[in-house]
Amino acid sequence: MACNIADLVLDGHPGTHLLQEAFAFDITLTWIECETCNSVCGLGSLTLDGGAAEALVRCANCGGDLIRAARTQRGRLLEMKGASHFYF
Repeated sequence: MACNIADLVLDGHPGTHLLQEAFAFDITLTWIECETCNSVCGLGSLTLDGGAAEALVRCANCGGDLIRAARTQRGRLLEMKGASHFYF
């Protein structure tokens, strides 16, 4: 992991704009595809479990874990092991 913030900048790389588009939107308006059962649901319609330190989004069809968001000592963590695709 880079210790200097200057090492983290994607300055001038063409992929930077694509990443900005991917992360500068209202995530509740996206559609998410479950890796386990391949069902596609609107993320905003899914149930969110957890509390202030951790949130878990589960598939409405099979109950599989789609997204886990957590606050850690190193910063924020976003784990999307159960989601095969986001559509936005």
